[in-house]
Formats: sequence, C-alpha cells, structure tokens
Amino acid sequence: HLRVTWLMSRPEYFSFLCKYIFNVNILPSQALMLHEMWHRKFPMLIASRGFGKSFILSLYAMIRALLLPERKVVIVGAAFRQSKVLFEYMETIWSSAPILRSLCSSDSGPRRDVDRCVMRINKSRITCLPLGDGQKIRGQRANDIISDEFASIPREIFETVVAGFAAVIS
Repeated sequence: HLRVTWLMSRPEYFSFLCKYIFNVNILPSQALMLHEMWHRKFPMLIASRGFGKSFILSLYAMIRALLLPERKVVIVGAAFRQSKVLFEYMETIWSSAPILRSLCSSDSGPRRDVDRCVMRINKSRITCLPLGDGQKIRGQRANDIISDEFASIPREIFETVVAGFAAVIS
C-alpha cells in the first residue's frame, strides 16, 4: 500500500489518482496538462472554448491541496463569477468522491461566504476570490496562485496585488 500511495503522488500517475481518489476519469490530454502544470513554474493553458480548462484548474488545485500538506492556493478571476465556476467544479468533485472525503478531516470541505469561497482539504486551503480592482483582497497569502482567464486581468492589478499573494514562507 505504501508503493501505491507513492505512485499516486507522482505526476505521471495523476490519472490513477483522479480515478480512485477524486472519482474523476480524465482524458490523456488532461493528464498531460496536470503533469505539465505540476512541473512548470508559470504554466499557461491555451485551448479552445469548452476544452475543460476551468475544470482541470479546479482539479489541479485540489491535487496540490491534497498532496502538499498545509498548502495555500488562491484562485482569482477577473470577476467573482469566474472564481465561483472553479469552486463549483471543486464542490462537485468533493461531493462525488467518497474516498477523498474519507481521507480528510471533519472540518474539510467546501464553504461559501459573501466575498469568497473556500475549499479545505485537511490543513490545506483553496480560496476563490473576486479580483475586481484589487483593493478588497490585499493581504492574502498563497503558495500557489491560479488565475483563470488571465487575459482579462489588468496587468497592473496582477503585478501589484495578485503577485503579492506569493510572499509566503513555506
């Protein structure tokens, strides 16, 4: 069982992890995207509409939260609607993954608030935030930042607000 656990933590076996822990069957192209995002410092997904970019980003955030203890992941979108889309994918994955839920503590799971949505996986936390003009979300800290629909985020706001989230000591 230790070998299987080790294998599931390897990026080349993420499709196995997704199937048996997250209860999600992914395509080979999605497995490749997860592998590349895991190994690249600043990955960017460029694909056509309906390709599943938001879904795979949600799954990626949950994998990081599960495999890397006490991880802080922040997801931002130009509008709160876009951050909520990713959060809703995470809620769906959570509700349909009994093995994932059994691996997690009792305070794990999705939580919605007026200005943010939070998915807790043991001591890791994924926070979905609205970006807006950046004034109301300053002070967040993260090990990982995921920007959905990056092209719609103004460069100045990204550089002054979002990039500052990464000022975290791991």
